[in-house]
Amino acid sequence: MLGSQLRVVPDQLRGAECRCGEAELVGTLCPDMKLTLERPDPDVVTAVTRSADLLREGRGLLLDLVDRAEVRDAAAAWTGRVNTVTARTDRVDVDALLIRPDGCVAWALPSGQDLDATTLVRALGTWFGQPA
Repeated sequence: MLGSQLRVVPDQLRGAECRCGEAELVGTLCPDMKLTLERPDPDVVTAVTRSADLLREGRGLLLDLVDRAEVRDAAAAWTGRVNTVTARTDRVDVDALLIRPDGCVAWALPSGQDLDATTLVRALGTWFGQPA
């Protein structure tokens, strides 16, 4: 009981209490994954091989890990604030991740699950403002 109470302030400081989706990774720091890039954003250096390297620009990151066009399409209006990258990784529990510039996962699409675009759009709006 006391353990959960001790997490309240740290969770608030890192924004974990603002969850957009119920996937297990949401609200946690994104694990540093080895990536093989397939469709890099034009603003992203293509030689990058780790997820942490993609956050160095200080922008949001939408990682499409299984080449799902509907995920990229849902986030298209935020291209000025969020880099979208299609890549392969060894992770098998998620199809896509929206990662804040501080490395926290703002939204996740579990493997094989249908996209609920409203949760992705809500997370994009919450963390990156309304589309331009």
